[in-house]
Amino acid sequence: MSSHRSIPNVDRISNLPDSVICHILSFLSAKQSAATSILSQRWNPLWHSVFTLDFDDQSFTDFHTFRHFVYSVMLTRDPTLPIRMFHLKCGTSPGCDPHDINRFVPVAVKKGIENLILDFTSAGHYFLIRLSPTLSSVFNCGRKLVVLKLKTIIVRVLPQIDFPLLKTLHLEKGCDSKRF
Repeated sequence: MSSHRSIPNVDRISNLPDSVICHILSFLSAKQSAATSILSQRWNPLWHSVFTLDFDDQSFTDFHTFRHFVYSVMLTRDPTLPIRMFHLKCGTSPGCDPHDINRFVPVAVKKGIENLILDFTSAGHYFLIRLSPTLSSVFNCGRKLVVLKLKTIIVRVLPQIDFPLLKTLHLEKGCDSKRF
């Protein structure tokens, strides 16, 4: 006679404090984090409170859908919460537009980011960033910036840079330089 012990079906993760759940969600992409909102009413608002935003257009059918998702995440977040890490990877979905990128980044910069990662290696071409007054703030958000990684981005004119806390600077072309 075998003894069959039933394992109780207990949701231990949902019993964790919100701060711990948000920390766990910070290891997911923004899309995966948003998907957890269907788990329960308690989880629904939690993904809006993560301090790490990781956007990758690879899992979207087109850039229009991706752009809409990024805008909705940025608009529905609690405006008082900081963004500690902003990772934006673009270029795989059709219609990737640098003008939209130039709108996403300044919003994140205003939140006092510590880690900024812009990766356009999948685009197959260079992204030229034209430094408007709002976008040049990327290079002067340095009061809190610790990590700056730019991949496959061309900045024609570099403004004065002030990164007193910067510990990691990673600049990578990622494309054939003969295109210029």
